[in-house]
Amino acid sequence: MGAAVFAALLRERRLSAGWSQDELAERSGVSARSISALEAGGRRPRMSSVVRLAEALGVDPETRAAWLTAARDPDPRGAEAPGADPSGADRWVAERTGAPGVPVAAAAPAAATPALRSVAPGSAPLGTAVITGPQQLPMAVRHFTGRTRELQVLDRLLADVTPGCGAVVISAIAGTAGVGKTTLAVHFAHRVAEHFPDGQLFANLRGFDPARAPVDAADVARGFLDALGVPAHRIPADPDGQLALLRSRLAGTRTLMVLDNAREAEQVRPLLPGSTTCLVVVTSRNRLPGLVALDGAVPLTLDVLTPEEARELLARRLGADVVEEQREAVDELIGLCARLPLALNIAAARAAEEPGTPLGVWAGELRDSRVRLDLLSAGDSHADVRGVFSWSYRALAPQAARLFRLLGLHPGPHISAAAAASLAGLPQSETRRLLEDLHRAHLITAPERGRYTFHDLLRAYAAEQAAAFESAAGRDAATLRMFDHYLHSAHRAGCLAYADDASWQTLDLAEPAAGVTPEEPADRRQALAWYREEQPVLERVVDAAHRTGADVHAWQLVGAQVAYLLKSGLWQQWQRASEIALAAAERTGDLRHQAHAHRWLGQVHRSQDRQPEAQRELRLALRQFEALGDRPRQGRTQLDLAIAHGEVRANAEAVAESRRALELFQALGDPSGQALALNSIGWYLAQQGELREALPYCRRGLDLAREAGNLPGQSSIWDSIGFIHHQLGEYHAALPAYHESLRLRQAVGDYFLQADIHTHIGDTHLALGDVEAARSAWLLGLTILDDLQHRDADAVRARLNALPGAGRAVPEAT
Repeated sequence: MGAAVFAALLRERRLSAGWSQDELAERSGVSARSISALEAGGRRPRMSSVVRLAEALGVDPETRAAWLTAARDPDPRGAEAPGADPSGADRWVAERTGAPGVPVAAAAPAAATPALRSVAPGSAPLGTAVITGPQQLPMAVRHFTGRTRELQVLDRLLADVTPGCGAVVISAIAGTAGVGKTTLAVHFAHRVAEHFPDGQLFANLRGFDPARAPVDAADVARGFLDALGVPAHRIPADPDGQLALLRSRLAGTRTLMVLDNAREAEQVRPLLPGSTTCLVVVTSRNRLPGLVALDGAVPLTLDVLTPEEARELLARRLGADVVEEQREAVDELIGLCARLPLALNIAAARAAEEPGTPLGVWAGELRDSRVRLDLLSAGDSHADVRGVFSWSYRALAPQAARLFRLLGLHPGPHISAAAAASLAGLPQSETRRLLEDLHRAHLITAPERGRYTFHDLLRAYAAEQAAAFESAAGRDAATLRMFDHYLHSAHRAGCLAYADDASWQTLDLAEPAAGVTPEEPADRRQALAWYREEQPVLERVVDAAHRTGADVHAWQLVGAQVAYLLKSGLWQQWQRASEIALAAAERTGDLRHQAHAHRWLGQVHRSQDRQPEAQRELRLALRQFEALGDRPRQGRTQLDLAIAHGEVRANAEAVAESRRALELFQALGDPSGQALALNSIGWYLAQQGELREALPYCRRGLDLAREAGNLPGQSSIWDSIGFIHHQLGEYHAALPAYHESLRLRQAVGDYFLQADIHTHIGDTHLALGDVEAARSAWLLGLTILDDLQHRDADAVRARLNALPGAGRAVPEAT
């Protein structure tokens, strides 16, 4: 009896693993002849062979103990039992398993036609060998972490395993390679196994195994029928008959089926039981929409771990004290591993090998993206980040594979379908189809509609493939198309958003490369929305252009977005972009580009209250514009200098600089420039207390700004007029001027300067005695300033704190 039971258990597990007897022999060290004899039930297994076979097949400790029990079961014909020799097999088992060898009572002879009968957990008396339903689940991961939300979704599905609703299918434990789909499925299956006493079936469908073809549904069915104890002579030879018999055997049972690593719905659909009490869990790297739509599958997409879950995983692997004491290094390690469970486990294993080495050392090694994938390997094809990515990549059609490679050239953090089309030099309709192929394969994600991304490890893998399979000329052409796409798209957005703004400059651009399809916003609103969505990408594209020596593109890309950065108050991004623009201009020796970059740096220094640095950069720009004969930019730089003087209360110098600018704009016949200069004179005269003298300058400037169609200029002048009326005590005249200024600022999307206007409106409401209106206006301004982390926020907060009941209204700075 012992040999027969062990034979069934061994054969069941080997078939579910999809291995031949030769493959198992190679992995276990037990000869193929011995395995064949053991599966035939004609040989009593040695305890050492049982352990080797169990280790090779990855069975969990509980299952291994069951195997040892079955192998030690006395033969009914009187064969010597291991229990009769306490110095032999039992002692060997005790040494290897840590449990004493306990003699097991003889089991009843097998029936002539054996069928596995189900036994409820805990119902068999101690020391009695019983045959239960198949228990094929692989060992659960000991340090399983997180996935609370996903487990709650899966747990709720148990309630659906009721008569009348059909088999419940969970198809979309889906996600990218290494994200832990199988781990979650197996963990969940172990949690709920007791609800399925008739057996737990498991099959690896090998949907993405590079060495073997995906497993056919009929082959899986044959393995399941063997595991369910169906005699070989009763299993039909044809595949349809095998599948039909499997459904018959599962009818009316409470059986759990885990189908791991499916490639497509057709691998799964024929295996679905008709029983209303069975549960089927399917994992796949692909989305299986057909299974969801036609078979009622419940989709559950698995993402990378949250930062908290990733930290918990490392704490379980390395110890909570280690993780807490080295928190900064842990956070960096988590980021470098992209919160991918496979990568984190490999990194933890490497760190555990040398427990005294600070985690910062491992993080330092992983910083180099060129070797990161090399380091994230444990020497096993299933524990190698590059290897598991390759399984999904190799399954792609050629055009999709090419697009995936080219996406590795994009700096991120996300890419639109239009940008991807330019990168690949393909029509947008074809590109969208290919992107969806990659999305279904979980090689990219789509966190926002029409925008795609992937984590840094997949990006590194895609870049490796591009380096290996795209020629240098092909990579250079794709990169040029990418630069041209963002340059021409940004320039078109700027021409719409800032055509009436003196801070905008039209760039003299070459025609885009063949295959580039720049984006075309329809109006100012769409243009500003495009800038908001693409600003993080533009920042990285500028870096990439400068890094690769595309200096003209680098400077132009900055020029195409600097107005947006200025008006949005994105100070750090503005400074970084301006520094790159200056470095690029110096490297090419282009004096005009240098002058613009110095002016941009002066503006950002001025906005950040670094007035000495601002004046230095602005005077450098002024001298260069003078040398170039660029009088319009010379005049606007003089107005920038006037503002810098005004920031340090040097109002007389500000007025003088503004007058010099006015003379220059008058000589040029530039009404927009004259309007700005007149407003600057009026503003700084008002700052000196010369209010009646200031107002006519502003009114003349307003007429010229209207003539030029300069909406931002009109907004600034209305703000000056409102300020002068306020200082004259004419509060009812100040408010409409301020409101018109705010309306225009909102219309042109000038975020930062709206805060100033809200502050002025609040001042006037307070002067009129309306405390609540003042509070409301100041809070609106404070929200903007806090969002931009601007120094003026403290002054507005002080105003609010001085109001009655301020403690209930003023938000703390963050």
